[in-house]
Amino acid sequence: LVLIDISSGPQESIDAIVNAGIKVVEVPEAWTIADIGPKVSAIGGAVGAPVQAVEYVSTLTSGTQQLSLPSTPKVAFIYLRGTSAIYLLGGVGSGADSMISEAGGIDVGAQAQLGAFTPLSAEGLIQLDPDVLLVMTNGLESVGGIDGLLQLPGVAQTKAAASRSVIAVDDTLLLSFGPRTGELVLALNQAFSELNAQ
Repeated sequence: LVLIDISSGPQESIDAIVNAGIKVVEVPEAWTIADIGPKVSAIGGAVGAPVQAVEYVSTLTSGTQQLSLPSTPKVAFIYLRGTSAIYLLGGVGSGADSMISEAGGIDVGAQAQLGAFTPLSAEGLIQLDPDVLLVMTNGLESVGGIDGLLQLPGVAQTKAAASRSVIAVDDTLLLSFGPRTGELVLALNQAFSELNAQ
């Protein structure tokens, strides 16, 4: 059994797997907390465990509904690939917007109605002026760690840079919307709370 989603490819490889007699099942992508249910249910159906899948979804998402904070931080999700000079700001549909909202923050890219991954301009980020920067660990390493990130044009002029408020999440976890998503939402909520208290 091979599980794929709509972005899996190339199609020739998928066709070769099917032609070899291996069952291929396409499951829905997940870009929000609400998408976890259909994704896990489809996987459960594919492996012959539909009832267990429903129970699992309930466990995964319990306790993560719209956590709140005394003060709502403005958070910018920045996708970094320093070795390729790629710097993108997350917006509507990036997946991070859902995580930030569930954890009690405001995604500044989504609030500004930017696309899922918008090229980052120094002027744009300065105008959004986030309190917290959310990045993935490999991306952070690619720009030389926190010090390198905080020296990027535009980043250096934000409230987040002034307070060194940076949260790095493992690349395989932040946008996976899988078994550890509930734990991540709680961890982000705690991190937002601690950074707000500074």
